[in-house]
Amino acid sequence: MRAVGIIAEYNPFHNGHLHHLRQSMEQTGAEVSAAVISGNFTQRGSFAILDKWTRAEMTVRNGVNLVVEMPTLFACNNAGYFAKGGVEILENLGVTHISFGSESGNIAELLRISREMQAHKDVINEAVRAAVKEGQAYPRARAEALHRILGEDVSAVIDSPNNLLALEYLRFMKSAQPVTVRRQGTGYYDLEPKGTMASATGIRKTLADGGDISRLVPDVTREMLLAHRAEIMSEEDLYLLLVQKILTTSSEELNAVFGAEEGLGNKMKAGVRYWKSYDEIVEDLKSKRYTRTRIGRLLAMTLLGVRRSDVKHAQNYIRVLAFDETGSRYLKEIKKSGSCTLPILTNINREGGFSREIQRTLAKDILASDLYNFACGRDLYAYSDHVRKPFRLNAEAEAETEI
Repeated sequence: MRAVGIIAEYNPFHNGHLHHLRQSMEQTGAEVSAAVISGNFTQRGSFAILDKWTRAEMTVRNGVNLVVEMPTLFACNNAGYFAKGGVEILENLGVTHISFGSESGNIAELLRISREMQAHKDVINEAVRAAVKEGQAYPRARAEALHRILGEDVSAVIDSPNNLLALEYLRFMKSAQPVTVRRQGTGYYDLEPKGTMASATGIRKTLADGGDISRLVPDVTREMLLAHRAEIMSEEDLYLLLVQKILTTSSEELNAVFGAEEGLGNKMKAGVRYWKSYDEIVEDLKSKRYTRTRIGRLLAMTLLGVRRSDVKHAQNYIRVLAFDETGSRYLKEIKKSGSCTLPILTNINREGGFSREIQRTLAKDILASDLYNFACGRDLYAYSDHVRKPFRLNAEAEAETEI
């Protein structure tokens, strides 16, 4: 079956995502779509607006056939890890195409720049290392290196966040054919909607302000957000968890957390009694070199107790979250073909024999869910990853999720 893969957060699934899905199916002629989504922590290090199971159900109800989870150690990380994790999962699922949104909308242009970046990668990496050593933030150091080495004609492309992520996808793609859909309406960081289009950030802000999002999201998304409105999470829900974690963890252990460089663990320990909110934590820790996004990821890694060795030895797998009948048939075909080299997980209580690296990576996903559920005030057993099962879009089969 011709299949198109998408890497996303769907936080939440909005009109822009629906446009991207429809265009991806149309451009590729795909018979099935598969999405890899982040779990309960986003790439920026915050709690997702709704838990991964609910967002996966929302995604399938909006038309995606199969939804799987990107392990937290890849999803809550920089663009390189995020892209590597997503691409590896999709290519193991046998997708023929991987589609991503971009401000450019020009796949030939993105491929050209990607090839140039690969050809000059050693020079670019050295320039970035030197700039970071001088105290420059990594995103700025990389952008300036690319401008200087590749020329100013790439400025319009590399200055846009979705284009940069697209270039990371291209760097890791081996077997699937790349497809890009031009981003519609608002930019990635825009808070104000344009017509029926808004960024996920803007939609979350509108929700937080009590505004109406009806014209910005599909009906399924609106209905599910209303049904789960008491469970909607934000960055501030991390505050008390972080304070408790920092108070009960030594400076040495905090400094060993992945991303805690240059004594950031000491700074956390020194500041914990003064902070009154999550935003204050981030504002206190961020600097010219350490951006708000990087600090957000550091705080998530701190909460999860992620050490550098955990990320270094992180091992991918395919954790199924939701599917419809088409997705179920496709997954059966992939299993039967034997082409997938990653373990496919549908019931972590029954499936075993994993490597130590997979067990350690999976343990962080389970912990992420437990912390999310605790902060949400849920029953820790009933909503545990050990109990939750993939959602199946079929009224008669929702209770039975065996594949």
